[in-house]
Order: sequence, then structure tokens, then C-alpha cells
Amino acid sequence: MEEKLILNPSLSNQIINKIDEIAINIYNNHDSSPNLMGGKSGELIFIAYYSKYRENYTYQEKINPLLSNIFDNVKGGFRFPTFASGLAGIGWTVEHLAQNGFIKADTNSIIGSLDDFLYPYMHQYIKQGNYDYLHGAIGIGLYYLNRQKNPKTLKYIEELIEELEKKSTQKAEYISWESSLGLNENLRGYNLSLSHGLASIIVFLSRLFEAGIKTDKVFYLTTGAINFLLHSKHNSKKYPFQFPAWVCKDLNSEVDHGGRLAWCYNDLGIGYALWQAGVIYKNEAWKNEAINILLQTTKIIELSDSKVMDAGLCHGTSGAAHIYNKIYNHTNIEDFKIAATFWFGQTLKMAHFDDGLVGYKSFRTPEYGGWYNDYGFLEGISGIGLAMISAVSDIEPKWDRALLLS
Repeated sequence: MEEKLILNPSLSNQIINKIDEIAINIYNNHDSSPNLMGGKSGELIFIAYYSKYRENYTYQEKINPLLSNIFDNVKGGFRFPTFASGLAGIGWTVEHLAQNGFIKADTNSIIGSLDDFLYPYMHQYIKQGNYDYLHGAIGIGLYYLNRQKNPKTLKYIEELIEELEKKSTQKAEYISWESSLGLNENLRGYNLSLSHGLASIIVFLSRLFEAGIKTDKVFYLTTGAINFLLHSKHNSKKYPFQFPAWVCKDLNSEVDHGGRLAWCYNDLGIGYALWQAGVIYKNEAWKNEAINILLQTTKIIELSDSKVMDAGLCHGTSGAAHIYNKIYNHTNIEDFKIAATFWFGQTLKMAHFDDGLVGYKSFRTPEYGGWYNDYGFLEGISGIGLAMISAVSDIEPKWDRALLLS
């Protein structure tokens, strides 16, 4: 799909300048861990797309040394398995770069050993009920999906599908997956989010259907999951968002009636997950429901109402802007264009810290360290820069497959 550019010249020029500033900062950073969401692998994805966007040979030449640096860390004993923070995400990055022409490499020779290495972790996670895509079984499944041409990884994906069905809670037309909620191991229920819960499973299953893998079973699971998701909408109009973060098993009601305008939790990520399922399964009812959910979010234009604190992709302004940019490209609905433009403008305004990275800091609550500088993909300037590139260029943002957005 050819990307439609949404911004006015003044805003575009400001964004272009900010992208260049981000690129210089990332180019000169030497201190990150090798992982995807907060480390070198995410920075590498930015460098790759920036080199294509600017047709910049200097940045193109940075790709292979960065990749070598990442694997020096791995050879030094880095063995953490997950998609967000470990080898599944690093492997996904290598495969992504090769498939999209950023590197020329036989990925089987580079990361083939990860296929077998990650399998017992995926098996362990799913047995434990850890479906989390960032930190659990679905994330390793996403790595395997990116390498589905390998017969062994296809076998592992099929096993994951079987285990997902076995571990699911099925009642009438509803299918869900129980897990711990938040940081409280004793609080059990059904996480609905794109970052950790049901929406991510829906997207993953939809991508399996698109790839022609166990289509009857994944269609059945997807349909039941979407039924449960839509059944979990708030009954009252007094809440700012239509979906809670999760549904508590014991209380059979939402734990958190608040929310935020973000990729990670609540309506924005959930709505776009539903949109993708509607497109892949050619289900107009799901697509229309997704559009209505997302249109409702465009009415939130105050930072105090959005609960947005920073500019990162995960729970910040650039993540909201990028999703609105994508849904506008799919639908041509003007409200989405207006929302994307607004939130990209807010993203520029977030760069106000004298001691930040090109003005940006990422937000954490005080007990987790407060404001901090972050070069990363999920919460830092690498992700902000990638969203900005997608706003001012016609390069397809395939990088956002790592966020389950394509």
C-alpha cells in the first residue's frame, strides 16, 4: 500500500529536522544492551529505515557494525529468551532486516540455532500460562512466524496453536486466556491489551491465518476471542474508554475503569487489532466496529484526558499518532488524519527537556525511577523517529510488525 502523507509543510519540516537530530544521537550511542525494545536491535531498525529514508550511505554503512556489536553481546553469554528483551527479538530483527533488503545474509547461518534454543522457553511459557507477546510465549511465536519457511519453526508454531487451544477458557461463543493481572500474581483474570493480552493473541492468530497455518483452528480461536473482547466493553458511558485494561476473574468485572490513549492498553491498540482481524478475515462487521472504536478515541484531544505523559510508541504521543496515521491510510477518514496531525504536533512539543535526548525523556512513575533518557524502540527516541519517518515519507512502516500493527 502506498503511504499517504498527512502533514502540512510547516509541521513536516519540523518533524524532518527532529528525525535528523534523533539520527545523530542514535548514531553516536554506544551504551545499549542488545535487545529489541530497549536496546541496540531497536536502534538498528531506526538506523536501517533512516538510511533508506535519507538515502544516506554513512548510516547504511553503520548497519553491519551495529549487527556485529549485537552478536558480540550474544556470544558473550546473553541468553535471555523473550521478544522484548531477549534473543527472540534479536532474531526477529535480523530476519526483518534481511527480508526487507537492509542486509544481505543467510539468516539460517546467523540465527538458525535460535530456533531450537527458544523452543523449550516457548513450551515452558505456554504451560505456565504466560501468553504475553512482549515477555512470553506469543513473542517467541512471532519470531517463529517470521521464519515460517523453515519446516522446524512451522512445526513449533503448530504446537503453539494446539497449546493455545488447550489452555483457553471456552464458554459458549467466548474464548479467552486467563493470566495474572498486573504485578499481583494472586489477581487472576483476562488481560485485554495489545501489549500483554487478548488483542495481541487476536493479531497473532490473524497473522497465522494470513500465512495459511492451521486456518480452521485459528479462525475458530480468533472468532471466539473477538466475541469475548467485544463482550468485555464497558456497559456505562461514564468511562473515558470503551475497554478496560482487563477483566477480573473473581469479580467478573473490570479492575481498572480508567485508561489511556496508547498503543499498549485500552481502545487505541484494541481497536487497531480488531481492524487488522477484520481486514485479514474479510469481516466487515469487525472492521466497522474497529472504526467506531477508533473514531471515538479521536474526541480525546486533551493531554489530561488522554493520560499521555511522554512521546514514546508504547504509551506516548508518537504511538497514538502512528496508529491514526495507519488507519487514515486504510480508510481515508478525515477525522483520523486530523488526529494523526494533532498527535504528531504534540510529539514535537514533548521535546522540552534541556537534559533530554533531542529534548525527549521517557516517563516512569517515581517508584520505577521517574523521568529518564531512552534511546530505545518501545519507549525511546528510536521508536519516536520511526513513527516520524512514516509521517513524512512513503516508506511502508514494516518495522511496526514488531508492535503487532502490521
